[in-house]
Amino acid sequence: MDLLLYEQQVEELNRKLTFQRSRYLKEAYEHYRITDMQYSVLSYIQQHPCTTIGSVARALHTDAGNMSALCKKLEQGGYLIRKKSEQDERIVELCTSESGALCVQEISHKMQQHYEEQWRQYNYKDKELIVKGLEKLNQFLDTIMRKESDLR
Repeated sequence: MDLLLYEQQVEELNRKLTFQRSRYLKEAYEHYRITDMQYSVLSYIQQHPCTTIGSVARALHTDAGNMSALCKKLEQGGYLIRKKSEQDERIVELCTSESGALCVQEISHKMQQHYEEQWRQYNYKDKELIVKGLEKLNQFLDTIMRKESDLR
């Protein structure tokens, strides 16, 4: 198979995976009035408390300026708390509020329930293939990203 065809297939699969997750969680996102990206931000901050906008932007491969605007909306929605670092007041740290933590917890729980239901339908060999395939795809994309950042 030629390289362009592989690239198109990887892009199409990535789009489909993202769309499927967003579609499944649409009701939860609408309930909390957030987007898929905002959920990703809240989830990352929940896992890495007192992180910075720059760290979140790097982790989610987004521009820091866009991330700042996104975090401002989450703060206005009551999901996020921005506070100055005690060690260095120039640094702004991000933490989820109680509402933000509850939002992440409920959406995460919904995803977990869905995955558990679906996962039962597969045998051990299929599960191994799925996980190994996703790991290989992640490794492939990570290599591309590293090479791209080396060019800059």
